[in-house]
Amino acid sequence: MSFKKKMGLGIVTGALGLTLIGGGTWAAFNDVETTHNYFEAGTLDLVTNPETLINLSNMKPGDYITKTLTLTNNGSLDIDEIILNVDAEGWEDVLHDHLPDNGENTLEDFLSQFNVHVVSDEYAGSFTALELVNLENTKLTLEGEGVPAISPGESKEITITLEFKEDDTKYPNSRLYVQNKYQGEGATVKLQFEATQMPGEKREND
Repeated sequence: MSFKKKMGLGIVTGALGLTLIGGGTWAAFNDVETTHNYFEAGTLDLVTNPETLINLSNMKPGDYITKTLTLTNNGSLDIDEIILNVDAEGWEDVLHDHLPDNGENTLEDFLSQFNVHVVSDEYAGSFTALELVNLENTKLTLEGEGVPAISPGESKEITITLEFKEDDTKYPNSRLYVQNKYQGEGATVKLQFEATQMPGEKREND
């Protein structure tokens, strides 16, 4: 065999060897599949109407006002509970020098002059405004376990009555009523309604 033939045969043999060695690193048959997965968080959106329930001045003992507050579930998730927290601010002591004690009092004294009645389908309670402000995390919905308080798109009404108490107590040895010390005083009471979600659960595809 000539040198050229031997050389050519060696090159072919070497190339075949390289092909065999490299052939184990890839496959001619292949298949790729993709699944498309989507997940989205729901929304918890409690809307109160009206935003200002009571805006009343010039009250006198014996006056009262009743208003209805509507709570609407404007989200996509069921609301489990409605929790009420109350805060008071903006009070200032107004002095009256014609009174035996100059009309000195505290925010607590002022708030104790008002009765508040709260009624919903599942809840009824009566407090002084002071007791209401001191309440924490008061549940206004008492549905059974696993039952939504408000489902998406639905509403719940809460009726609130505010009453200025009448108290005929007088200062000792005086014809002046003690309630005179509250003339001209006022406070802003904020009702904060907190909506909570239903407990998490096993889900299936929509």
